[in-house]
Amino acid sequence: MFYNKDNPQWQLNQEQYLSSEERDRIVDEYNELCRSMLRTDVRDMNAKFYGVKETGTPEEQEKKRKKALFGIIAAMLIFSSLVLSLILKQLVIFGYVACAVFLFAGISLAVTGKGEVVEATSRALINRVMGICIALGALSILLLIIFRNHMGQAEFFIMLGVVAFGFSGLALIVISILKALSGKILYTQETEATCTGYVRYVSRESGEHQGHTFTFIHTSPLFSYTFRGIPYEAVWDEFTVKADSDISLGQSVTIRIDPRHPENIKSPATTHPGAIGFQIFMAVLCLGVAVGMGIYVSAGAAAGMTVETEWNPIVEKINGGTSDNRTEITDEMMDSDYAKRAGISSAWYYEEGVIDEVKYTADGKSYDFTDKTFNGVLFQDGTDPAPGKVMLLFYTVNESEVQYGTGYKHVFMTGDPDRFVYTGTHTAYIPD
Repeated sequence: MFYNKDNPQWQLNQEQYLSSEERDRIVDEYNELCRSMLRTDVRDMNAKFYGVKETGTPEEQEKKRKKALFGIIAAMLIFSSLVLSLILKQLVIFGYVACAVFLFAGISLAVTGKGEVVEATSRALINRVMGICIALGALSILLLIIFRNHMGQAEFFIMLGVVAFGFSGLALIVISILKALSGKILYTQETEATCTGYVRYVSRESGEHQGHTFTFIHTSPLFSYTFRGIPYEAVWDEFTVKADSDISLGQSVTIRIDPRHPENIKSPATTHPGAIGFQIFMAVLCLGVAVGMGIYVSAGAAAGMTVETEWNPIVEKINGGTSDNRTEITDEMMDSDYAKRAGISSAWYYEEGVIDEVKYTADGKSYDFTDKTFNGVLFQDGTDPAPGKVMLLFYTVNESEVQYGTGYKHVFMTGDPDRFVYTGTHTAYIPD
């Protein structure tokens, strides 16, 4: 990658091996740079931190400003849609807006390959792969939202996980393959180069324990070489995560470059077996989780699951209203789970009934309904309904018993309307 002398994060020196004093000095200078950013006008922060200057024609500068403006508008749009969704209790609004923004961003990233200030050949290709996966993931989630009424709430959220894990695993697999083959498909030209110095920068990563941070020094030799009569000064497209270098100062080495962009040099970190192996492991793990969740949903195991939305009472309290926390019972849940477990193969019906009295039989307690077309129902575990209580009744009809006028509605499941609400399309049985 092109050696950017204006990048204050990059420090150039002639030391192949760093002493402890030099390491401390580099880290201290990085800390001071970060502190200075807190005192920098936000409009100049990106330029000062990454060493980016206002270069190019006025038209090119205008394009950069428009790109930055689009990012700000997209972030504000997503945040505003989230607030509106919470107020209106229509989370689907946030889903539509977020999917549209990420779909556009993914397509833009896939077309341009530009996702960072400084671009390397391998990074641009990886950006395109990530852009394609982001766009496909956003499109898949958008389709899930559109057809959400064809599945239960639990199935919908599990399918969101399938999309997230599936496309993450797919992206990691493709990126690993591209990195392994980068020498044949990207960096296809060899040339001689001389090491004239060492460029280093510092990065930080938070640890598992709160307040603990790991500090890393990244290193690349600074190479000087000529390609097709043009001199170049460049560093590896990906720095190695260590303070010392394996290449001596003044040593002449053979490097692989991208002939279309000769300032881009293949890094040994790109094809390191450990890095690629870890990515493949994570990819297989993500794909395995996605496949497992998909099988779980396709087998109908998630049909009877419910999803509690804890934020609904908070939103209702803010709005001065009350929240309906009852669990939905849908036709899909009934057909694929409850009715199936009850061994129901014929048509079933739904209506509400009022408990008339409680009876004691040889099989235990049971209750009858004021509507005598229903048969008696045994108590369910943990329930003790009182006379006059309204219940949700799901039942089948024995056509041969209709002529007797009583007991021909056979209840196979009941529900407390204080806890459950039926949202399906089945209605009461009407005799011919």
